[in-house]
Amino acid sequence: MQACLNLARVLVSENRELLLPKESYRIEEANLPTDLALSLAGKTVEVRIEPTEAAGTRLVGRDDYPQLIYPDGSRWNDWRPLRAFFTDTDGHEWRFPRRWLPDWPVSSEASLAGFEDVASEFVFRETMNPPNEWDLWEINVPWGDVWPAYRRGSHVFEIEVHLSPREPAKIFWHSQKGALWRIPHDWRRRRVKLPEARVLVSQGIPGDVAEEYAGKIVSVNYHPGSLCCLPEQYRFRDDAGNRWPVRIRDCILVGLGDANEHVA
Repeated sequence: MQACLNLARVLVSENRELLLPKESYRIEEANLPTDLALSLAGKTVEVRIEPTEAAGTRLVGRDDYPQLIYPDGSRWNDWRPLRAFFTDTDGHEWRFPRRWLPDWPVSSEASLAGFEDVASEFVFRETMNPPNEWDLWEINVPWGDVWPAYRRGSHVFEIEVHLSPREPAKIFWHSQKGALWRIPHDWRRRRVKLPEARVLVSQGIPGDVAEEYAGKIVSVNYHPGSLCCLPEQYRFRDDAGNRWPVRIRDCILVGLGDANEHVA
């Protein structure tokens, strides 16, 4: 029987059992090899859970990232979220996304199956605002590829979307170092229809903004299970660049991606 994992009570490193997603493509989206993903799909495995750490509470080595370097030259841990690690039969350690943990908050968004109804295979490019650096790290993208992408300041990735008949959508990102990484398909932008003005106003959006955007279809960034997105909220931008929260349950999901940004 799967052990109950109370995330709020993980205070020290613990070994627990975890039931993995039954769909192998979701495991592949964490950048595990295809053969390993197929062998693990739907299985219960033992994982090591590391608790959330406050910054500056532990001395670390030169290669332990992320880190804080104090004026005296000592190196301390930076803030770290709760983390899950799995060791395969070859002794290789893999990181698992927090949203696979049973107590992680569940999105209120309509389910995205991950399959595309297309007649033939094709590939296109679109842009994506990535989530927190930790969210990329926990799908096994190394710090050496994550940090350069965020140092640029734009925080916009160009991704490749591969669609095939009756197959899960496959999303790829080329890092600045030339590596190719899988990105979860449901981190793509969404097109959603906003609710009526009175609903927007009830959520704290100014009346003039609510009147202008009520019922409009807008592009939003949303990364289920990430540190940057609340499970019950989208956020859209007005023409001035201001970001406004709106409840997922009040919106209608129209589709994924942004049709205006596709490049053939």
